[in-house]
Amino acid sequence: MTSQIFTVALLGNPNCGKTSLFNLLTGSRQRTGNMAGVTVTGREGEREHLGVTLRFVDLPGIYSLSHNRVEERVARDYLFETPPDLVLNVVDAGNLARNLALTTQLLEQQLPTVIAMNMLDEAEAQGIAPDCDNLARLLDMRVLPSDGRKPRYLDLLLDTLVEQLRKKNEAPALEIAYEQHVEQSIGRLTDSGLNRWQAVQALESAGDVPFVLHANQRELLHNEVEQLESYHDDSTAQLIAEGRYGYIHGLMHNSGSDHDEISFAEHWIDSVVLNRWLGLPIFVGLLWFMFETTFTLGAFPADWIDAAVAQLGQWLAAGLPEGLLRDVLVDGLIAGVGGVLVFLPNVVLLFTFIAIMEQSGYMARAAFLTDRLMSRVGLHGKAFVPLVMGFGCNVPAIMATRTIEEPRARLITILINPFMSCSARLPVYVLLAGIFFADRAGTVLFGLYMLGILMAFTVAAILSRTIPAQHDESFIMELPPWRWPSLRSLALHVRDKAGDFLSKIGGVILVGSLLIWLLQTFPQNADQSFLEQLGHLLAPLFAPLGLGWQETVALLSGFIAKEVIAATLAVVYQAGEQDMEGLQAALLAGLAPAAGLALMVFTLLYMPCLATIAVIRRETGSWRWAMVSILLGLVLAWGGAFLTYHIASLFY
Repeated sequence: MTSQIFTVALLGNPNCGKTSLFNLLTGSRQRTGNMAGVTVTGREGEREHLGVTLRFVDLPGIYSLSHNRVEERVARDYLFETPPDLVLNVVDAGNLARNLALTTQLLEQQLPTVIAMNMLDEAEAQGIAPDCDNLARLLDMRVLPSDGRKPRYLDLLLDTLVEQLRKKNEAPALEIAYEQHVEQSIGRLTDSGLNRWQAVQALESAGDVPFVLHANQRELLHNEVEQLESYHDDSTAQLIAEGRYGYIHGLMHNSGSDHDEISFAEHWIDSVVLNRWLGLPIFVGLLWFMFETTFTLGAFPADWIDAAVAQLGQWLAAGLPEGLLRDVLVDGLIAGVGGVLVFLPNVVLLFTFIAIMEQSGYMARAAFLTDRLMSRVGLHGKAFVPLVMGFGCNVPAIMATRTIEEPRARLITILINPFMSCSARLPVYVLLAGIFFADRAGTVLFGLYMLGILMAFTVAAILSRTIPAQHDESFIMELPPWRWPSLRSLALHVRDKAGDFLSKIGGVILVGSLLIWLLQTFPQNADQSFLEQLGHLLAPLFAPLGLGWQETVALLSGFIAKEVIAATLAVVYQAGEQDMEGLQAALLAGLAPAAGLALMVFTLLYMPCLATIAVIRRETGSWRWAMVSILLGLVLAWGGAFLTYHIASLFY
C-alpha cells in the first residue's frame, strides 16, 4: 500500500538554523536542484514517519515575501504557485522579533504553518528563551521547540507535522491593524476584487506580486501608493513594516517574551575579530592556515590513494597482454584519472574549512571586514558571498550574483569571479607546488589565492571607473551568533562537494584523459604524435614563459575543465610510470621551478572553463561579455606568467 505523500516547505530568515534542521529531518535522502525558472538552488528530501511520506523542500533564507530580491521572489512564487501542504517556519529563538516578521506574512496569506523554535539552547543561555506555549495560544497555531544539531526534539516535531497534515484544518487568518490611511487603502483595494492579503502585499511590494492585477487594479494601486506617500514621509513598505512590528511587539509582550535581544556583535570574540586593526590580519592568517593545512594534512591520504592507483596500474599492466587495450587503460585512464583522484583529500579539506567558516558565523564577519575595502574598488557588499563561492566553483558563484540588483555591480562581480581560484585549479597547484616548492607549498598556495583576489579587486577598480552605475543599492549586513558547526551538516556539505569532484573524474576528466592519450599515441609510426604536433605549433606563444609543448597542450585542455590540466600533465609526462613519484621526477627534469610557478599563475588567471563561459553568457545576456572575460583572462595570464617566470628566474 502506497503511503500518503505530503509536501512541507521549510522557510525562515538567514542564519536561523533552517538548513541544519532540514539535514536532520531528511538525513541522506536529499537532492539539490534549481528552483523552477531561476538559478537559485533549492534542496528536497524525504522521510517516512507514521505511515506518511514527508517531502521536505528547503527554500532560500529570506526576511520578507514582499521585496524584490531573487531569493524572496523564489520563495514567494513557490508558496503561491505550488503551495505546500504545510509550511515549517523556522525561527531563531534568540532573535524572535525579527524572525516573526516573516511569520506574520505567512499567516496573512493563510498558509497552514507550524513554527519550529530553533536554537533554544542559545536563547536559554542568555536568559531570553520565549514561552512556546503562550506564543502558540496567542497565534492559534503549533509552536514547537527544535534543534537542528541534535535529535532531541525530532520525534515531537515529526509527530506534530503528521498530525497537522492529517487534520487539514484551514489556517486562521491574521489581520494586523495597520495605520489608518493604510487601512483605508487596503479597503479600497479589496473593494476592487483583491482579498486582504493580496491588497497588503500589493501595497508593500508596489505591485510586484505573483498574482494577476487587472488594469483598473494597477491604476488604483498606483494612486493609493502616491496618496499614502504624500501623507507620510515613509514609503508604503515602511508603513506596513511598522504596523507589522507593532503587532509583533504586542504579541511578544503578551506571551512573556518581551525583552531586549542581546547583540551578538558585542560578544568578546567580535571585539577581537572585528577590530579595525586586528580583523584583517586575523582573516588573512586564517586563510594562510587553511591553505597550509589543506596541503600538509592532505598529503597523507593523497599518498595512500597514489599507492592504490599505482598498484592498480601495475596489476593491470601485469595481467593484460601488450597492446592498445593495456596502453589505453594504464597510460590513458589510470594515469589521467589517477593523476587527479589523488587530490581528492585536498579538495575535501578545502571545502571543510570553508563550511566551518560559514556555519560558525565567521564568514559573515569576514564580509563585514572586507565591505569597506570592496566599496573602494567599486564592488557592492553583496559581492562578497558570490566571490567566496568562487573558491568552490565559479558556475554557481556567478549565478549567485542575482542577489545584486544594481546592474553595474552585478556585471563587475560576474567578470571578476573567474579570478577567484576555484577548486578545479587546486589539483594543479598542489601537484606543482609539491614538486617545485615542497618546503613551503602551503605558502605558495596561499600566495596564488591572494594573487587571484588582488587581480579581481584591481580589475573591479578599473571596470567601476569605465562602466556607469545605474542606481545605488543599500546593503544590510547581519552578524549571526557564533555557533559550533553541526557535524551532520558539515558531513553532508562535504559529501556533496566530494561527490561533485568525483562525478567530474568519472565524466569530463575521464573523457579528456582518453582523448589526450589518443592524440599522444597516434599516428603510431610517425616522428611526432598529433598532440606533440599541436604542442610544437603553439609552443612559441608559451616559450617566453619557460613552458614547453607538454605544458602548452595541458593548458589547452584546461579550456574544458581546469582539472584536466593535471590529468594531461600526468598523461604526457608519465612515461610508463603510474605513481606520483614518476610524474614528479619527469616534471622536475622537464621544467624549471620558475616555469612551474609561471604555469600556476597562468592556470590561475587565464580564461574560465567552458561551463563558466556559458553561464557568463547566460547571466549577462550577451556573448560580448563572455568574450571580454576570455580575452581579459588570457592577456592577464600571459602577462602575469611572463613577469613571474622572469622574476622567479633570478632566484631559482
